[in-house]
Amino acid sequence: MNPNMAYYALETKIVTKKGHILNSKDWKKYIESDSLEHLAELLKSNPEIGKVFKDINNTENERVNLETVLSSLRKYEIENLIHYLSGDYKEFLKAFLIEEDIKDLSLILRKLSRGDSLNGIKEGFIHSKLFTCLDFEKILTARNIEQLIKMLKGSIFYNGIKNMSNADVLNREFHFEMKLYSVLYKSLLERAEKLDSDDSKTAKDIVGLKIDLLNIQWIYRAIKYYNISSHEIYFYSLEGGNILNNDKIRNLCYSKSFDEFKVLVNEYFKYDLFKDLTDSDTNIDINVVVDAYMFNYLKNKNYRNIGIVISFIYLLDSVINDLTSITEGVQYQVPKEKLKEYLAYKI
Repeated sequence: MNPNMAYYALETKIVTKKGHILNSKDWKKYIESDSLEHLAELLKSNPEIGKVFKDINNTENERVNLETVLSSLRKYEIENLIHYLSGDYKEFLKAFLIEEDIKDLSLILRKLSRGDSLNGIKEGFIHSKLFTCLDFEKILTARNIEQLIKMLKGSIFYNGIKNMSNADVLNREFHFEMKLYSVLYKSLLERAEKLDSDDSKTAKDIVGLKIDLLNIQWIYRAIKYYNISSHEIYFYSLEGGNILNNDKIRNLCYSKSFDEFKVLVNEYFKYDLFKDLTDSDTNIDINVVVDAYMFNYLKNKNYRNIGIVISFIYLLDSVINDLTSITEGVQYQVPKEKLKEYLAYKI
């Protein structure tokens, strides 16, 4: 056992956490909630999910609070697990928290590009105050995109967005988000290289699959909804996947039709990834498709190394997306059976 990883303690803790978070009886109650207040009380009563409600500000809009708290669940769990690791293993796990930095930074970028005030924006932040790689207090003093980019000089994000203009952020939101996410996955793969051989291979396998699925999600959306060229789609794709090498990504980006794209995806994955897409074919469907694939791939894996931690984090991603969908479903009174279609976790 690697001395930098308290494996047995982590395994016991994660098994317990998963048991609480994925309690099917609780989820059936979540779906049947008749109001956001009722749903919030159910979530608070869950032994694991309820822990992240301790800092909620009850004076704010309940729905905003609920979605922010749910988004904070991943950060809370990663911070908790980091204490069981040391050395390169701790640094590897900290890299996952870059995603929370990206989400908060993206929120600031969008606000500034639209000329909106940053007052009150901190209430929606989800980044880790313990392990953030950015000085958010300084960033919040920016008054425009140009000032913000200057403030990011020296950070891991600077090179990717240093040439962005206000118009880029306002009109091409995918541009800066893909640039930021490329930093996240580059950092994860670089830090995975420093782990012991077996852990390194497992880490790159799981993270690589996540990259593959994000590329499918990205190319799918770009082909169907964005008026951009195949060259641009290819340019913004992420590197480091397992299944999709450079040639396969290029083939997908330069597909002559959407049907050809789907055929190629199924061929590369040796699985009909799109079999559960509904006729409406909306954005949320592709989210569910990739979440469900990752969720089902990981839920029965029995890792005896760092994989138990990584798989738990990616399961949390699906859980948070599903709980957010339930929140929106309750808010807008989506029929319960219809709501279930939008969940990766099939109860």
